[in-house]
Amino acid sequence: FVLVPAPDGVAQTAAKQGVGPEQPAGQHQQHRRGPKKIALTDSKGAVARLWKPDLTTLPLTVEHGSITLPRTGVDNYHAVIVEKDRGHLKKALIRYEYLRGKPSGHSTKELTAAEKTTLEIVPDPVPREHQHYRSDQIWSFILRFKGTPAAGIPVTLETSHGTRVNAVSDSEGKVSLNIPDDFPDLKEGERDRRTSEFSISAEMKDTGILYQTLLSAEYRVNPGHWQSSGLGVAITGLGLLTGVFLGRIGLTETKRTTR
Repeated sequence: FVLVPAPDGVAQTAAKQGVGPEQPAGQHQQHRRGPKKIALTDSKGAVARLWKPDLTTLPLTVEHGSITLPRTGVDNYHAVIVEKDRGHLKKALIRYEYLRGKPSGHSTKELTAAEKTTLEIVPDPVPREHQHYRSDQIWSFILRFKGTPAAGIPVTLETSHGTRVNAVSDSEGKVSLNIPDDFPDLKEGERDRRTSEFSISAEMKDTGILYQTLLSAEYRVNPGHWQSSGLGVAITGLGLLTGVFLGRIGLTETKRTTR
């Protein structure tokens, strides 16, 4: 039960499921001109909704293992919520997608603050427009149960490269996680535009019901692999040398005036 981008509009399942067409890890791409599509594994019995920035919702149809996101006409993050209810077991998938359109007039904080499913993992904050989750960066998330922080719950981050990071939510339901720098075959000094997927999952039991939740998102290679700090050091050194040089000129002029 996983949400991942569907490259070129083709439904794709996670490689570990071993079902349907696969794509090499770290190569998730799709054409941005058409409607966004998201692949959903194990979609039987799933109910999906799209939350808009103004907190209104639209039903989503799951067809052939994928969800097509409709154009809402407003600009900002939207939340895709997929739920399964088996009575004793309730599952939820969450994914935030940025859709284009006219200014929504709403803050992303309104969307993240809203209770969208019983147990949910909320980005704190969501990356700004034109920004992304990057490898080797620390991001915070909040685990909420029925709209209130869930403390002391184990949380696991897992990337599509197989790296796992474990944490436990604090008294405010918050966890800070370092996104693994695990893209294979990186070449230092060369720009790398690859993307990959990570998921953050948690579960808890209440009144005999097991709640499971999973937040999925895309992350990219940290630009520190090709953005050298040498240039900054050179500029700083040049500034110091210039300061010394100008200081000497000033001292010489002072001596000449004194004479």
